[in-house]
Amino acid sequence: MDARIIWPPYFDALLSGMTATITSKGQITIPLRIRQHLGLKAGDKLEFDETASILVARRAVDHEQWRAAMGEWQKASAQALIGHPWADTSSAAILDDLRGGSVNDGPSEP
Repeated sequence: MDARIIWPPYFDALLSGMTATITSKGQITIPLRIRQHLGLKAGDKLEFDETASILVARRAVDHEQWRAAMGEWQKASAQALIGHPWADTSSAAILDDLRGGSVNDGPSEP
């Protein structure tokens, strides 16, 4: 059995000593290979997780755009469910159905 660890391609850059220097204004340049891999471009916003024990940055989400997209998805999914047996069913009941029964069908407590 091959016990090799398969790293994402950008890990090679990280493990090979790719670094960025923080300027006196607190700015860094994200290395090109990382930007390309993550699809980052000028003007993109990142948010940082100050609770993490390592530096964690992720693409910032525009909350208004997120709410609008979720609203559109809810409308589209409601339309798609018209006439479907699950139209008025809770998510928990749908999951039970997909799993082949109800969570109440399991072994009883002693």
